[in-house]
Formats: sequence, structure tokens, C-alpha cells
Amino acid sequence: MNLGFELKDWEEVEAVEMGDREVLELGGHEIIIKDARLYTSEISGNVSVKVCVDINGKNEQQAGFFQRQYENNKLSEAKWPAGATRYLSTKKESLQYTKGFVKSLENSNPGFTFDTKKDWSQINGLKCAGVFGLEEYQDSEGKTRAGTKLVQFRSLDKLPEIKVPSVKLLDGTFVDYEEYKATRNSKPEEKVKSVEITNEMLPF
Repeated sequence: MNLGFELKDWEEVEAVEMGDREVLELGGHEIIIKDARLYTSEISGNVSVKVCVDINGKNEQQAGFFQRQYENNKLSEAKWPAGATRYLSTKKESLQYTKGFVKSLENSNPGFTFDTKKDWSQINGLKCAGVFGLEEYQDSEGKTRAGTKLVQFRSLDKLPEIKVPSVKLLDGTFVDYEEYKATRNSKPEEKVKSVEITNEMLPF
């Protein structure tokens, strides 16, 4: 009898009822830099700064969220969760935003000054604010889903004013989060009828 899955996979995974999986609240969180390094894309050859973060801070109820995701991933290759990884361009036309990221770290960590004579590991362990929003993608079966992504870095003093950012759609455009949520829950013939939010995303 064909059940559509490999028996060894069935035996290796733990049962998780819908709604039991921890999901990250969208919007602003205090974050800590877990790892920062130069990264060269195997596809494009472009060089960027790969920044991996986690939720941090005594006032953060979800502190360590991505570390738990990483530790609970028993089947896939050990990689830091994509939703907590951001790539910053080193090209001149985009360098102002990478420099802005560094500025947010300097503002959030008294006594720290970025040293251009050192590599990116100098920022490991530093904190700032991270903005998390939804971004659509297509899974291996062609279904449209929305995943939680780290979309911005901000100074910690701006954390109270951070709101849930607009949702990035498959076509590269953006739509207000509340409008997106309302459309998802409207009539089947509406715009985003096929969108599904994966478990690690916001539960509506």
C-alpha cells in the first residue's frame, strides 16, 4: 500500500498537532547577531554579507526562537533558519544600507565602533532590532506560501515604533499586512486564495 511517504521518514519525525508549533510574532524584536561573514553565491557569484540572527533580550518572550528551530530540525541539512538570515550587498549602489545596518549596531551597543580593518566576525554577539514580515514564495509543488523573513535592521531605540511591515508578494510588489490578511480570509475567488502560511509563520 502506498501512503505517499517514506516509512523511515514517518518513523523519524515526531507528531505535532496543528497549532502546537511555536510561531514568531511579526513586527519588531530585539535580536542578537549569531554569525556574520562574507558569502559568495554559487549561482550568481555575487559577494554579500551573510548575517544570521536570533531573538534576544530579557523582555523577549520568544528569545532563542530560531535556535530552537535549528535544534528541532532533525531531517534537513543543518542550516540556520532562512527566516533569520539576511544577505547585505557589498556593491557600491547598495552599500549605504549595509552601512546603515552597522550604524544600527553602533547605536544599540554603547562602546562599539565598527573597524574596517577587521572582518565581519567583530559584530558577532552584538544586538539591535530586527523587523520580521511575510514574504510569498512557491514551494516544490508550486503552491504559494508565505514565510516569515527578517526584512530590516533598526536601532534598538526604534523598537517601540516598529509595526508589522507590508507583505512582499510573488511578483515583487508589496501589500499592506492587514489588507493581505483580510484578502486571504475573503471569498475564494479573491486575489490570494491559494496562499498558505507554513507552520513557522503567523497563525491567522
